Amino acid sequence: MRIVDLFCGCGGLSLGFQKAGFEIVAAFDNWDDAIAVYRQNFKHQVFKQDLSDVEDSIQKIRPFTPDMIIGGPPCQDFSSAGKRDENHGRGDLTIDFAEIVAAIKPKWFVMENVDRIIKTQKLIDAREIFKSCGYGLTQAILNASRCGVPQRRKRFILIGHLGDTDDFLSSVIEKRLSEKEMTVADYFGEQIDIKYYYRHPRSYVRRGIFSIDEPSPTIRGVNRPVPSGYQIHSNDPVSSLEGIRPLTTLERSMIQTFPKSFKFLGTKTGMEQMIGNAVPVNLGKFVGDAIMGYLGVNNPIDFQELQKEFPKSIVNHSNDNQNCDINTIESKHVLISLVTNNNIDMFLDGSARLYYTGKKFPSTVALNKLYYFMPYVKKKGIRDIYIITIARVGSKHELHPQADENDLRLVFEIKRLGELFSDFQPIHLKIWNTFTDMTLGELMEQIHVTALTDCLMHKK
Repeated sequence: MRIVDLFCGCGGLSLGFQKAGFEIVAAFDNWDDAIAVYRQNFKHQVFKQDLSDVEDSIQKIRPFTPDMIIGGPPCQDFSSAGKRDENHGRGDLTIDFAEIVAAIKPKWFVMENVDRIIKTQKLIDAREIFKSCGYGLTQAILNASRCGVPQRRKRFILIGHLGDTDDFLSSVIEKRLSEKEMTVADYFGEQIDIKYYYRHPRSYVRRGIFSIDEPSPTIRGVNRPVPSGYQIHSNDPVSSLEGIRPLTTLERSMIQTFPKSFKFLGTKTGMEQMIGNAVPVNLGKFVGDAIMGYLGVNNPIDFQELQKEFPKSIVNHSNDNQNCDINTIESKHVLISLVTNNNIDMFLDGSARLYYTGKKFPSTVALNKLYYFMPYVKKKGIRDIYIITIARVGSKHELHPQADENDLRLVFEIKRLGELFSDFQPIHLKIWNTFTDMTLGELMEQIHVTALTDCLMHKK
């Protein structure tokens, strides 16, 4: 799945989604210092762009044909650290993000912001834009300390999926949340040599000393030394300031779950600001993992349960009229699957009659809707089309006696109809989504072909 990251900053959200297995193809921001850091840590392109110029931004993002757009529009106007005036100007960037997504219309989007956005008119307006485009929406306020981050940082997440129902991802997210908050000590282990540290409070009615045996408070864009006249607060877990220091820039970046090897550049003030502004890497990964789980990558089909439900066949098209009417087949679902090297010859000469899936076939493929099958040949792409006569549960033991008969897979009994294209067409197929379930119409859009070829009518 191709992702473009808007308002990317130094790359916390990009890195989180990358760690979850997604492909980031481009990133955009308007902050020179953050762009320089981003460029040092990622191989894909990052562009300087004023994303409030919606029309120009759309023209520059569209060529990347993203399947998903992610981003965290600047949140100072909603933040407890800001003036809390959503009409101050930067809150408009939330609407700009929504309008860019609406124009490009990727299958997915993820928007991150501070939790206070939930009380704003800007969020209501953005949701209306997304809903008008057909996105099902899931929103959540996540405590980062329950998402693999040693920091009690609350963040608003809005996830959109075209054609889905609202709250489609809520149960997946809830199941993945840790019951226990992650502490600084949990995360660092022996890498940190202090027991207590100073974090400058917004006002001195609050404490400023924290223990590593609790989650860190929110990492902000400022990191000040202990003031010479600091008076110990009643809630500070110490009776003396001896040995107390603020966290280093590196320690703060690691609490944001950037890896130790992540390269930060610029002035100390600039680095502290971009670290504080960043989405914690592991929070991004948590959201990415939840989407992966929803897609079935981390939630594969239970073959034994499926066999109980469908003891003979999941789908059976063996008696269907196999007329490939150009006006009707574009709405049919096609399964595009990688074929292994030892099976390529059978698919190239059209003699293949069975296709066995891998052990982790994703649960989200619409098995009951599948009608066609297309083999994906490495370094070539796709060309031939088959009808799925029967889809069922079975094992390779049927053809290979040495195989374990209890090693269940999905078995597709297939019949070659002909060539969908006159030559092999490249298509983006990552290993994590080897099994791509889409309609033929969507397939044609993806590879920029406007009509089905006449070759389909030349059945063999």
